[in-house]
Amino acid sequence: MKSLFYNICREIRLKFLIFKKKEPLLKSFRLHNWFYATLLCFGFIAAGAQTKVPATSSWADAQKKGQASISVLWYDIEPFIYRDGKGGIMGVEYELMEGFKGFLKQQYNVALQINWVDAGSFENIYPQVKTSQEKGLFGLSFYSITEERKKEIKFSPPYMPDLNVLVTNNSLPVYESDNAFIKDLSKLKGYTMKETTMEQDLLKLKQIYFPPLPISNQVDDYEVLKQIAQYQNSFGYVPVSIYVVALQRGIKIKRQRVMATRREGFAAIYTKASDWDEAVNAYFNSSECKMLVMGLIRKYLGTEVADIILDVSGKDTANGKPTDIELLTKEREIVTQRLIDTAVEGERTKTQRNIIIAAGVLLLLAAAVFFWRFRTKHKMNQLLKQRNSLIAAQNQRIEEMNQQLNIKILQSRINPHFIFNSLNSIQYYITANDKKVALQYIARFSAFLRQILKSTDEMLIPAAEEAKLAEQYLWLEQSRFPDRFDYKINVLNGASEAQTPPLLIHALLETVLYNHVLSDKKTGFVSIDFMHEEDRLVMKVSDSATSANHLETDNLQKRIELINRAALKPITFLQSRKDETNFMELTIPQPLFTS
Repeated sequence: MKSLFYNICREIRLKFLIFKKKEPLLKSFRLHNWFYATLLCFGFIAAGAQTKVPATSSWADAQKKGQASISVLWYDIEPFIYRDGKGGIMGVEYELMEGFKGFLKQQYNVALQINWVDAGSFENIYPQVKTSQEKGLFGLSFYSITEERKKEIKFSPPYMPDLNVLVTNNSLPVYESDNAFIKDLSKLKGYTMKETTMEQDLLKLKQIYFPPLPISNQVDDYEVLKQIAQYQNSFGYVPVSIYVVALQRGIKIKRQRVMATRREGFAAIYTKASDWDEAVNAYFNSSECKMLVMGLIRKYLGTEVADIILDVSGKDTANGKPTDIELLTKEREIVTQRLIDTAVEGERTKTQRNIIIAAGVLLLLAAAVFFWRFRTKHKMNQLLKQRNSLIAAQNQRIEEMNQQLNIKILQSRINPHFIFNSLNSIQYYITANDKKVALQYIARFSAFLRQILKSTDEMLIPAAEEAKLAEQYLWLEQSRFPDRFDYKINVLNGASEAQTPPLLIHALLETVLYNHVLSDKKTGFVSIDFMHEEDRLVMKVSDSATSANHLETDNLQKRIELINRAALKPITFLQSRKDETNFMELTIPQPLFTS
């Protein structure tokens, strides 16, 4: 009931502020006072309301009877305690308190029942715990331990570090010192949530440095961050864990590495009248509880995120420069945006370059023809012979250049294929909520992409680089299909410096994987050998798939044919099967081109 009145009051005030902006006449005395009279009326009703909770047990009775019942007031603060899509309760604090039941049963042989009571708002929890005489009434909603609150309620031992970080709108600069931020305080507006340590930090800042600082109160932590992201020259305090979750949700705000505040930690709260101290302290100080908390933080925030949060919240980071956790979203943005930009820019650059080369060749040809015609009119026969010879040489050169351009264009067209396949893999891991593997995959994929972009404009690269590209590709595919295949790459007989067209082996590997290895029921194995034999580089690919299907290698054959037109000696490709093993062999003459 109390939460209903709070929501009505909040809605009335919101409607008033909106109406006031649209209708200046609302400033009239009667209408103004009618709104505030209504708001005040509901405010008094809400102030007198109490959330109804079931009767609770004392710890003394629990030990005597071997069973007990407690009530826990809570309010949504994802990911610490909140409702899932089906209406059930979940989160770090929920599972932490549910673990209390197993601890009491094991250590004290007491069967505990927990009554979870939705308080309707954050502001409802603390006053009720403060004034209640119930011995088994608890509160959970990410509460910070403070000396002022210790005088009014009891806290469990802290289960998680408590660090409030200063966040600002992205339009504001990165402040290098506290003084630099304080100088700009007169231009800013603060956003916070009432009855929180975030509000305490903001009010302290206001009191000490700039008393006229305007402050706007919001309904929860995430609404605070949304307001900061929306309005320029805005800032506020939030717990570092909430900041990380907000980044994962795509809220665009900036963490400043100044003015951070640290407190004793986050804990459950319970009444001064309670006698549950012995059980509460024993549980929250136990090694079982500490291990459970570590697991829950990793479960709900992800392993990488959890480690970063715990590192940032450590004892020695408040006055220094905490670990930069903005990478949680920036990596994703860099990978997706840069891949798209690079692909588009690469295609545009190559097209422009091709046009310029073609235009240059045509201009050169026309100039040569007109020049020789002008100079040698009286020697027409000789001119015709010279011109035909020149045209033939130029045609041959143009043909060579066209072949090189076609090869590079074919290589560049492979890149979008890699990009979108890999983006699908990243999307798969993110959808599967496997953040650790997703971040690792992104890092390896970024390195792979850089190597591809580096090799795209080259006609030839060392075999060692081709082997590295093959290893990176197989690692990425093995991450997508774990336990489906293994691989081994060998660079033998001084083959590292031998030259090969870039990505020549990639199309072959992709076909082997999808037509042989991954279509097989058993775990497959792919082996790649690079060998330097006399005046040639031999690249052998073998797989252990039971399938003996002939590989479709049309794309590879087209590229080999195109390369062979400009090659001194042709590249050859062979397929065979022996002793239940499929073999593919590429032979590249050394040298392949004249230059």
